[in-house]
Amino acid sequence: YSRRVADAGLGTFFHLLLRWKGSIYKLLYRELLIFTLLYYFLSVLYRLVLNTDQKRLFEKLSIYCDRYAELIPVSFVLGFYVTLVVSRW
Repeated sequence: YSRRVADAGLGTFFHLLLRWKGSIYKLLYRELLIFTLLYYFLSVLYRLVLNTDQKRLFEKLSIYCDRYAELIPVSFVLGFYVTLVVSRW
């Protein structure tokens, strides 16, 4: 580990972040990859595949989901996350 820190190469900082045992990047990279792939899939689907009526239906569905997503407070979800982290600690 100390030999890697002493090296001043171009990608050393990012390599150290991935090498670190408790790195948040190691924990979240799968979810980030899945989210990114789903985002681009839906974007391509919306822009290139759907016709005008289907786009309108998709927009209504996204507004509906957004409206009901606001009913779950972020502090409620954060409480579960903090409980999980504290129990692992």
